[in-house]
Amino acid sequence: MDTQAHPTTADTDLAEQAHPGYGIPSQDPRPGAQQPLTSAEADREAHSVYMGGGIMVGAAAGAAVGAAVAGPVGTVVGGAAGSVAGVLGAAAAGSAVKPDPPDK
Repeated sequence: MDTQAHPTTADTDLAEQAHPGYGIPSQDPRPGAQQPLTSAEADREAHSVYMGGGIMVGAAAGAAVGAAVAGPVGTVVGGAAGSVAGVLGAAAAGSAVKPDPPDK
């Protein structure tokens, strides 16, 4: 491959993310490479974790109840309904809970 015809260019977005001496934060697990989250980003991440957990618990509970009540079709319907209920419940719980700020 002729590198003169296709010169390597710096990706400005990635260059802005990297700290001197470290790689890109998403690819370098060392603590010095990581970027701290803002308060808004931390709050958003916490809510997405609650909702992810809620959908899993809701789907499992809904599928179990659906299987017990209506068999195989109930498993599918219960899993879908439980997923929706789990996400809504987790979103409501996540809004009510304010985690303690990390110690600095």
